[in-house]
Amino acid sequence: MRLGFIGPAESDTAALERAAKLLIVDFEVDQVVYFGEDDALREFVGAHESDDDGDRIEHQVAQVAATGSPTDIEDVLRRLRGARYLEKLRVAPRPPTRAMEMLDDRIVLIVRNKATISEEDVINSNIVVYGDSHELLFKRFGPRCFFCPGALQGGHVGLLDDHSEAGGVVLKAIDVSGEIWWTEPIQGRGAKVMVAP
Repeated sequence: MRLGFIGPAESDTAALERAAKLLIVDFEVDQVVYFGEDDALREFVGAHESDDDGDRIEHQVAQVAATGSPTDIEDVLRRLRGARYLEKLRVAPRPPTRAMEMLDDRIVLIVRNKATISEEDVINSNIVVYGDSHELLFKRFGPRCFFCPGALQGGHVGLLDDHSEAGGVVLKAIDVSGEIWWTEPIQGRGAKVMVAP
């Protein structure tokens, strides 16, 4: 599974569009978590919402490809792309709610505001991803990690990938041009062994 993270874009819908395209099309993520409920999200959803479901749009693509004009084809492909974006987009839950994902044997805790993280949350997670910092951040504390992609205006997104070339789960910081800034392995739960005398 590949899980992408985008920080708040505030009112920059074009930046949100580019970041979603980067993660969904170029990095082929399964889901994108967006850490805001802002004007950019509302405009993004409004631009890509359609009354047609995915199957109907795909049927229209086939129909228009055979008989439509280039403008008709572009319009149908735009709607198909928008449906694909919205299908993969998730909004991080409002505080104090949390979301959890499993990648391989790693538990990922997703929160919009790091102030809502409890000690128990940290103990039970391998990585905590939050969205209320303005800068890209990564901190490792023993086997646990904390990550924030920062505000989108900072120019970075995050990718948690369990299909990495190195094996295991890795976290990548990617700039919005698609360049990988750094890659960090995420430790698994590991077996706990006790030896009795």
